[in-house]
Amino acid sequence: MIDTSASVSDESADGDSKAKKGTLEAILPQITASQRDELHKRITLWLVRNRRPLSLPEHDSEFRGIFDLIFAGGYTPPTYKLVMQNMLDLSVEGKRKVTAAMDDLRQEGILPSIAGDIWSEGGIAIFGVLAYWINADFEIRERLVSAIPFSSVRHTSDEIQLATKKACSNMHIGHFREDVAPGDGVDTIHESVQNSVSDNASNIISGWECFDGWECNDHTLALIVHAYLKQSEVATVFKKLRGMTTHFNHSVIGAKLLNDCQKRNSLSVTKPPQDNDTRTGWGGACRQATWYMKYQVVIQLYDVENPVNASTAMPNPDGSVYRDHRLDLLEWDIVKESAYFLTYVKNATDLLQGTLYPTANLILPILGKVAYYAEATTPLKFEKKPVTITNESVVHARKLFLSDFATRYFNGLRDCKLEDWCVATFLDPRYKDFTFLSVNRWMRGQLTVEKAVEWARKCWETNWQPVESTSAPVSEPALAIKKRKGNAKAVVTVASFLADSDDEDAPVEVEAPSGGDSGDVPKEDEFSKYVGLPRVGAEVDLLVWWKEHQKEFPIMAKWARQFLATPASTAGVERAFSAVGHMHGDLRKCTSESTIEHSLMAGMNTV
Repeated sequence: MIDTSASVSDESADGDSKAKKGTLEAILPQITASQRDELHKRITLWLVRNRRPLSLPEHDSEFRGIFDLIFAGGYTPPTYKLVMQNMLDLSVEGKRKVTAAMDDLRQEGILPSIAGDIWSEGGIAIFGVLAYWINADFEIRERLVSAIPFSSVRHTSDEIQLATKKACSNMHIGHFREDVAPGDGVDTIHESVQNSVSDNASNIISGWECFDGWECNDHTLALIVHAYLKQSEVATVFKKLRGMTTHFNHSVIGAKLLNDCQKRNSLSVTKPPQDNDTRTGWGGACRQATWYMKYQVVIQLYDVENPVNASTAMPNPDGSVYRDHRLDLLEWDIVKESAYFLTYVKNATDLLQGTLYPTANLILPILGKVAYYAEATTPLKFEKKPVTITNESVVHARKLFLSDFATRYFNGLRDCKLEDWCVATFLDPRYKDFTFLSVNRWMRGQLTVEKAVEWARKCWETNWQPVESTSAPVSEPALAIKKRKGNAKAVVTVASFLADSDDEDAPVEVEAPSGGDSGDVPKEDEFSKYVGLPRVGAEVDLLVWWKEHQKEFPIMAKWARQFLATPASTAGVERAFSAVGHMHGDLRKCTSESTIEHSLMAGMNTV
């Protein structure tokens, strides 16, 4: 007797498979050539915007498997070669969008600002320039002007200036053409840029001197923190923290024993942060000190319970062992009290790194607050609770910080910087009365409220106050106001940072009356009308406020769009550079500078 059950089963399974395939073909859309190309483009955009390796669709089998499951084999993700081609196309599209935006700004009589920095890694150097402006819908735009290959270029101030002018001209930010004959050169870049923010290196500062801008305030604050960390006892303690951090991150025995101590004390299992440079990094010293302050009991328990194992565990790269970095009680006080003070500086730098909200207007209020907190007599808070600084080394370190702060901001600041900062602050209805100047003794008498307002009035009368006979009609503002996204990286809000003080003279903030029903105001009275407005609440969204009041202040609204777009730091350029390594892997192996430029252009400018 012949057993036919197996063949029947096979035929049944085959029929089920065909039925499933037929069902899939029935419910899935047929992929046309144009739809396939659009999917390729969308995947490429996803890769560059999310900083993923450009070879992922070709080499990641799980990624490809998802599309095989969805489309039943009807669509194959793009190869690396196709991704690169799509990226080049998107780069061209991104450049076209930026040049069109620059043309629109020029028609409105508004200038963009720029920020720049040089980045080097693995034998590759890129000079990045970003443009910033506020569009007609009162949203800040951050776009790449160029990521200029700089590996074979001497990083002199002349080369930096020349590269900047060429890049700006290519994006329709002014016109630049080198002299081909005496008198034939064209250069309108300087008058086509509102302001510039550069890295603190002397070559780029000198190269961008023609723009009358300023250096990155975050970098400057990091250098001032270095003055704090150089105090002898503080320097010794932070050197020990770095040694302990190396131990816990490189010793298997040390890490396990630390984790056991953390678990027994019901604390989260974590290692001290090591991805920082506490000498120059943004907030690195604060992150490390705060971690050790939180886990002080655990570290002290570790010292008691594991004196032998901790001392003889794997040596650090410098040959030291854990026992070389143990802290005594006075040193633990330095860690704790340093964390109290440095938290304020870190919060300030976090806020000034923003590029999705205006920051030029916050430079004076935030730096003034930092100077206030650096005063030895100023009471501090940590996690909203009053704290006291008693360690003499920390008191001395705060004095060193304030002294270097005074050198860089009180004494060595050019008037052109102060003027721009004052105008930007004046155009912020939350801080336009400059009350914080008297509260924090900002600039120690160098800058008064009267002088700041006078600078703003001079700028208005010289560049913005309209002539009645030639004034053009102002278009009606859009009715819809979109809710803007905040900056997720900010640890604290601007309002809470500037209000977090025991200063009894701090002004009470008053909400201003709505400007929606006030009607049009004669243009020549806009400045006086604005000066007369009461200060608005600190939680007011600045750009939304100007959008709501642009009918009442049509010319001043444009003035605000121009001055409030300049960033306080070059953090946006740094963030653009950080995307490169994620997208291209090991730069020393295969990535070319032109590929980096096109990928950044595609990712940043096609939003």
